[in-house]
Amino acid sequence: MQQRSLWRVFATPSTRLPLSMETHSAMTDDLSSDQIEIILEFVQESQDMIEQLEPTIIELGQKADQETINAVFRLFHSMKGSAGFLEFNHITTVAHAAESLLDLVRSGKMVLQADHVGLLCECCDFTKEALEQVSEHFNDEPMAGQAELLAERLHQAMAEPETAATASSPAAAEETVVEPTEPGVASTEEFMLEITSEMVERFVQEAEELLDGAEQGLLEWEKDPGNLEPLGSIFRNIHSFKGNSGFFGYACLERLSHQLENVLDVIKTGGAFAVDNPFEVLLTAVDALKEGLSNLGAQGKDLIEELELHLAALKALPAPRLGEVLVERGMVQAEDVEEALASQKKPLGDVLVGLGKVSPEQVSEALKTQSEVRRPVTAPQKKASRPVASKRQDIRVDLEKLDNLINLIGELVIAENMLIHNPDLEGLELESFGKAAQQMGKLVRELQEMAMIIRMVPVSGLFRRMIRLVHDLSVKSGKKVDLKLIGEETEVDKTVIETITDPLVHILRNSMDHGLEPPEERRAAGKSETGTIRLSACHEEGEVWITLEDDGRGLNREKIVAKAIKNGLIEGDGSDLPDKMVYNLIFQPGFSTAEKITDISGRGVGMDVVKQNLEKIKGKVNVSSVPGKGTTIKLRIPLTLAIIDGMLVRVGDSKCIVPILAIKEAFRPQPEAITITPDNEELVRVREHFFPVVRLHELLSAEPDHHDLVDGILVVLEYQGRSVCLLVDEILGQQQTVIKGLSEYIGNVRGCSGCTILGNGDVCLIIDVGNLVENR
Repeated sequence: MQQRSLWRVFATPSTRLPLSMETHSAMTDDLSSDQIEIILEFVQESQDMIEQLEPTIIELGQKADQETINAVFRLFHSMKGSAGFLEFNHITTVAHAAESLLDLVRSGKMVLQADHVGLLCECCDFTKEALEQVSEHFNDEPMAGQAELLAERLHQAMAEPETAATASSPAAAEETVVEPTEPGVASTEEFMLEITSEMVERFVQEAEELLDGAEQGLLEWEKDPGNLEPLGSIFRNIHSFKGNSGFFGYACLERLSHQLENVLDVIKTGGAFAVDNPFEVLLTAVDALKEGLSNLGAQGKDLIEELELHLAALKALPAPRLGEVLVERGMVQAEDVEEALASQKKPLGDVLVGLGKVSPEQVSEALKTQSEVRRPVTAPQKKASRPVASKRQDIRVDLEKLDNLINLIGELVIAENMLIHNPDLEGLELESFGKAAQQMGKLVRELQEMAMIIRMVPVSGLFRRMIRLVHDLSVKSGKKVDLKLIGEETEVDKTVIETITDPLVHILRNSMDHGLEPPEERRAAGKSETGTIRLSACHEEGEVWITLEDDGRGLNREKIVAKAIKNGLIEGDGSDLPDKMVYNLIFQPGFSTAEKITDISGRGVGMDVVKQNLEKIKGKVNVSSVPGKGTTIKLRIPLTLAIIDGMLVRVGDSKCIVPILAIKEAFRPQPEAITITPDNEELVRVREHFFPVVRLHELLSAEPDHHDLVDGILVVLEYQGRSVCLLVDEILGQQQTVIKGLSEYIGNVRGCSGCTILGNGDVCLIIDVGNLVENR
């Protein structure tokens, strides 16, 4: 690993990020907006990296093969490099210690133990906390104590007597030294993380932006070579490009950018160019990197023609540093050069003269030594630019802006309804207006769908966070668990992801603690020692279904009923209650059948939070269980939270919107199909089934046109396999409906999920079908 010399510091205060301990007191005042942006970008990228890192570490504990070890090693290596560049020393210390441990493992010098996996997980926890400090205070100094202790534990793990890797060890069974890939081959074989086409597109896009920034900086620097201010920006761009290329395993891009970075580092730390045409060589190298990106997009390989010539041209650029020449000749001390570089705003020689450390004659003599080594260098000829394959381009947008966009689209839908259904147009034959209104409706619908798609994100990030949780709970409880993730590509509204995170954690904790049995109990029951938890996501019936299944002992109906009787939640002995109603009792506040409360969970502790959080987004939770076989908990979440397709119905003078996805059919009942039960409940036979009747006018306290069922219209509504018939006077038609929440003053209204505004400006309630069905 390359050591940092006395002169490897930033050249000017304008480019150096003042993150050293001496400058922490005036951190916010000293940082420019560009520097703050760089730090926040580092925090975001590092947090994304940890999300990738944790699941891979858990996989390392289950399967310590060479590919997984290399993947974790490279992630820690990338994190160390980025943190070191910004001088977040405590993050760097921990990442470096973790990297060193993994280097011993992958080189076959020690065997990975379970304790090592735990330490690596602790490194992730430490880094998460440190990144929070960085995002708030722009330094990681409060983490000094934790960093020292954690690094010490990692070094102790490395110093303990290791068991030599044997031929049976996975680490020793394969080649332990990862050879660099051949020039022109972007190898990703050492990564356990799958490099998808989407990731490559994102890499190419960001890489192009970095190279464009470096190119602009070089052109600006070429106009005034004595001005070193652009150098810091150029160096950062090339450094980031090199790190990203190395992470993806693109050897050609990494080699060339690394050599370019070395040249820039020499210049910004007091060195000089040894050639007459340095900028031509530097710009040609940037063009070569762009060529590699172009080939990567078109051919899938980062091929750079004449790569060795580019490397040789760059190696010939720098002359000895001025500081090195002065120290070598005994004119100044190394400490004087470092002091001058730390406060450098002018050329190094002028600064040293100003400090009285050296005379102008001595500087001139040293500069003459530099100029004596000047030599011509021929860079490879520039080639005509090749067409670049089309690439997706992304931008980062504040979520609040997307929320405002969706709100505006909602208002547009309302305005469209008010225009098309304007009472002033009733009875008029307006053929041209009808065509224009139809086209406008089509465009508004497409706009609405596109706005919703923008907010959709895959559930993979949420699901993969559960890998670490299951690992920690497994270690704490002594249970063996195999977590299977299905449907990670399923996309959900970002707001939904944030809302269901806590419910999913609560459910998973309960499943681990009370659902899955200890190994000895599973063996006695004829099961495998390792329990299985399946976490899946899919789109069904206009909803997102997130399902968690375990193959544990299942829910104990008798215990739940006994607890419910004790708490006064049910009357009688509960024998007449269906299983579904009994199992839903676990969501009552404070309800628990646990004989003892563990630090993992208590049955019911937090389960009421699950239901409350889901109700915020109009979601539902469904529980099913088979004793001895396991439990399934299904979260059913609306696909969209803003605009739905609705059917406008009327009863008397009142109107309501019914979600179309819940409507099965509508009909006028015949007298023989109507049945009145002994307790005066009205039932209607629909083919071979009897469904209860809900009179809408009773819910709205409105006077209907008809009281007899045979005179009205019954709309059959279905929710989770159960149906009811809603009695209305008239079906007015279908329309897009913007969901508006009810004010806190009104509170929750039974059977109502919100309201909307009709074309004539009236406020109309939206029927909550799930609530109607569950309260029958």
